[in-house]
Amino acid sequence: MFGRTCTLMMLSSGLAGVGGGIAAPQGAVTRYLIVSGDSMSGSWDSSEEHLIKQLRSQYGNHFVWFRQAGHDYAGSGDSLLADIQAAMAPQRAVNRQQNDVNQHQNEVNRQQKDVNVHQSDVNRYQAEVNRRQSEVNHGGGVGQDEVNRMQHDVNAKQDDVNGEQRKVNDQQSVVNKEQNVVNQAQREANAQIKEALDLIFDSALARGLVHEVK
Repeated sequence: MFGRTCTLMMLSSGLAGVGGGIAAPQGAVTRYLIVSGDSMSGSWDSSEEHLIKQLRSQYGNHFVWFRQAGHDYAGSGDSLLADIQAAMAPQRAVNRQQNDVNQHQNEVNRQQKDVNVHQSDVNRYQAEVNRRQSEVNHGGGVGQDEVNRMQHDVNAKQDDVNGEQRKVNDQQSVVNKEQNVVNQAQREANAQIKEALDLIFDSALARGLVHEVK
């Protein structure tokens, strides 16, 4: 994710089960990063790569970092990470939805590849018919009746390919609708999860679960 600003969009039904008193908002969170093993999610910029490396060396592979009111904070306590994981649970559900759509798209891609192979065969047959027609036009070759028969066969093959393509197009339309559902879920999620995380970050500050990064 380095090299550009990355923003995670997540779906949530609200923040539930987050312990501790919620402090008054301390200002907008402009950047955040949740690190869990090799997985990283959140919103950060490539210019913060050196800071992330610093935090990894200090906290290991499980921590949270955020920037609020111009200050950087980080923490790795079990309570804080548990709160964040609870808030992130709906995103994992969206990820499963996306995985299902990806599998469906892969199947459509496989079908399209088969259609492309069949179309290439038809194109090759058509090129041969065109060559034979050119010979007939110049007074040679197999004769016009044979060329007409060959063209009829090619037309039939093209009709078959067109039918296959229509089926693939129909399947692609289904996938597109499925993707739209997931996209809508992600759009709705962004503001909801951001609000939940803001509450967690404010609470973490009030409870002393995070410390300012110097």
